[in-house]
Amino acid sequence: MSVPLFGWIEPEMVAVFIPIVAVLGGVFIAVTAVVMNGRRKELEHRERILALEKGLPIPSPAIERERPKYSGRRTNGFVMAGIGLALTIALSAEEGFADGGVWGLIPLFIGIGLLIAGTMDKREWDAQQAKNHNSPM
Repeated sequence: MSVPLFGWIEPEMVAVFIPIVAVLGGVFIAVTAVVMNGRRKELEHRERILALEKGLPIPSPAIERERPKYSGRRTNGFVMAGIGLALTIALSAEEGFADGGVWGLIPLFIGIGLLIAGTMDKREWDAQQAKNHNSPM
């Protein structure tokens, strides 16, 4: 016998809605990114038109700073390691480590791998920045 969550949601219904919510969330994020990028370009275009109408020089486009590759990996690594640690603890408390807690090790070790890759990328980034900074122009 399964106990309903919150007194009215059956666990089977939750299992059905998890992939639906995940897919809809991904679509929502993609649509939001496209709309926000279009809005930014529209505002830049309006700014240029307004400058031309007033006889001012056309503003140069905003310079986007290069984001280091390691920062995303480190962030994702911390998130995955945290999820893995939380899953390991929660499943171990519920079912024991051998029965369920071991499944939390998968995202934990993925997170650790991303942290190691981020650290290696940071070393490469720092070496490249030092080389670019010390090279004569």
